[in-house]
Amino acid sequence: MFPCMIADVRQFLLSGPFEPFVIVTTSGNRYRIPSADHATINPQGSRVVVWFDDESGVIISGLHIAAVEREAPQNAKAA
Repeated sequence: MFPCMIADVRQFLLSGPFEPFVIVTTSGNRYRIPSADHATINPQGSRVVVWFDDESGVIISGLHIAAVEREAPQNAKAA
């Protein structure tokens, strides 16, 4: 299960031009990734490290990534 979600994160991080995205965990937490510098994947490809602007961070196991979502544009209207 987790290799697919990690692959999705990798694809978002490497795509150009970069577009902000959100990592959603199985516990319901949502982590916004505003730039490619705010996240990295460990060498084994099993975890994502998310960095926050206050220099703190969180490590997310690929097993706990439920979804990777493109961030809605700021000027998008709700249906």
